[in-house]
Amino acid sequence: MDADLAGHCAGEDLAERLSSYLLFQDPAMAQALADLPRFARSSEPVLIQGRTGTGKELVARALHGLGPRAQGPFVALNCGAIPETMLEAELFGYEKGAFTGAARRYRGRFEQAHEGTLFLDEIGEMAAPAQVSLLRVLETGSVQRLGGEGESAVDVRVVAATHRSMEERMASGLFRQDLLYRLNVLPLVLPILAERPRDIPLLAQRFIANSLRDMDWAGPAPSLDPQAVALLQAQPWPGNVRELRNLMARLAVHLPAGVREIGPQLIAPLLRPAVADQRPPSAGVLIPPGTTLADAEWLLIDAALKDSGYNRARAARMLGIGERTLRRKLNES
Repeated sequence: MDADLAGHCAGEDLAERLSSYLLFQDPAMAQALADLPRFARSSEPVLIQGRTGTGKELVARALHGLGPRAQGPFVALNCGAIPETMLEAELFGYEKGAFTGAARRYRGRFEQAHEGTLFLDEIGEMAAPAQVSLLRVLETGSVQRLGGEGESAVDVRVVAATHRSMEERMASGLFRQDLLYRLNVLPLVLPILAERPRDIPLLAQRFIANSLRDMDWAGPAPSLDPQAVALLQAQPWPGNVRELRNLMARLAVHLPAGVREIGPQLIAPLLRPAVADQRPPSAGVLIPPGTTLADAEWLLIDAALKDSGYNRARAARMLGIGERTLRRKLNES
């Protein structure tokens, strides 16, 4: 069999196997996920790297669902969304009276995930003290609750994810080298949406159908015509799959009743102005009349991210907000 044809067939088989968790047909995504079924059968840690909105949690759920721990719990924690002072308590639990406000015993995420999978999203945001404690748990297989004396054995498969360059975090002293090596046993790197153009119409059609179904749309969802597909594939998609999903949700609200095919004229008014991507750093941001407050906020955030070279800390300073606030807004977009 021709090598290209064999690769295509393998990609189709993989896409079918993962269809309960995520949709794709582009060779770039198939290549990125080629090792996922084998990784799922292992108990070693997995590190998923990819930009915000590329589907890291969906991949983590696939790793869990296709593995021997599928009947166990899947527990997720966003390390960047928990205050640094509470992260260890959330991860490892605490005894009653361990600190002010600890009114009862709490089983941390590791204990909750016993015999299952613990998904640590945004692992690159984890503070140094929690990194030390996490490394110890990975090495010993046991946790000690804050304020407790004994240790509890935990059988947990750890899957971590980050949008950051962990090598840069390690080089700058913000992430422990030994912990990175312990987490990055089985690596997966997800492509951005713009690098998987064949997936854009597939995902867009699914998202518009889901949105219309939720709105009790009468009849089948309209299809995207070739010009609409070309328009979507030409977009940069800085917010990746999440941004495409949000666009399709907005489109569903604006669709005329009874439309059977979606052309570019229905999509173009909902796209973010291209001028925002082409301006020099000091040229400001054009917010056209009629732009919603939510979309105007995104334009400002997107401009700050571009001007800062996608350095979130610098972008947050430019916007006059905290980095955690920026992270929350990106997760909600």
